[in-house]
Amino acid sequence: MNYSDEATREAARRQEEILARLREALKKHRLVIMTGAGVTLNVTADSSGKPLSRITWTGLIRNGLDYLIEENIVEASDGRTRRAYEAIEDPEVGGLLDAASTLSNQIKQHGQFPTWLESVFGSLSREIRHPALLDVLKALHESGAILLTTNYDDVLEKHCGIQRVGRSKQEDVFRFRRGDLTGVFHVHGSYHDADEVVLDTTDYYKVKSSDVVQDMLRSFLQDKTILFVGCGSGLEDPNFDALLRWASEGHKGISNRHCLLIRDDDTAKYQPLVRVKYGPRYEDLVVYLQRILGDQTETQSVELTTSQRPAKRRRTGTRSNFLEPSQEPEDL
Repeated sequence: MNYSDEATREAARRQEEILARLREALKKHRLVIMTGAGVTLNVTADSSGKPLSRITWTGLIRNGLDYLIEENIVEASDGRTRRAYEAIEDPEVGGLLDAASTLSNQIKQHGQFPTWLESVFGSLSREIRHPALLDVLKALHESGAILLTTNYDDVLEKHCGIQRVGRSKQEDVFRFRRGDLTGVFHVHGSYHDADEVVLDTTDYYKVKSSDVVQDMLRSFLQDKTILFVGCGSGLEDPNFDALLRWASEGHKGISNRHCLLIRDDDTAKYQPLVRVKYGPRYEDLVVYLQRILGDQTETQSVELTTSQRPAKRRRTGTRSNFLEPSQEPEDL
């Protein structure tokens, strides 16, 4: 046996050990699942695998700017709006954040933020085309997993038949943390509660400065095992970046147990998260999550036709935590 063979065997053994730990965490009701934009983008993609353009990160910003103009809220010739459109095409992260800031300021100033959010996300639960991922997340929840999301939509809670939990009602946050309230906690807000939605950098820091939210997330990092599903560069946002650095510093000398699900060829790496490879194909994610359940059908691959498989797209490097190209099905 050569070195390459031995290394491959060892890598496979480590991955199986991680799977066993995730199963144990689920069995003990200590598994927390954090879903990102990749989940919604996957389940609402069309038959060719193309995501809904309005719920990618750049598409969301463009949709908002278009809304301002089409509803005669701002003029197409408005300087700030034109610069925001130009910033969307900027490959640098700063450009997208500038565009998001402009959109946030203008749409909130004219009192259109809730209405626009409803127009973007209100019908998503009726546009689900590939429910397998939601089905297995529901099964995991029913087996004891705690569900959190960074998404604005209500797709997950509607599919699971449970309520959404937001940041503004502190008593609900306390009850959710204790396990007395069943729901999906929206870390960065829900379109149903526009005041909680994180759209620009200022909004990120509102979450970062919320003691009740930070205390809950830190308690999960300390006492439970967090599995990130459909998350990508959003883990670099000011909130999660600080939390992960806190966890990394505070748990030196302790084996890392929080996990990031990635495809086999994904190079994403976020300390102190353990990289968990679920397979070479996007659809292998459902099979892996079934394995956490201990499902006997785990050996039966979820076969999708070529037309159902998400098409690979270019990454942009943006760090946003919600619906963005770098968190499209590539991050599943």
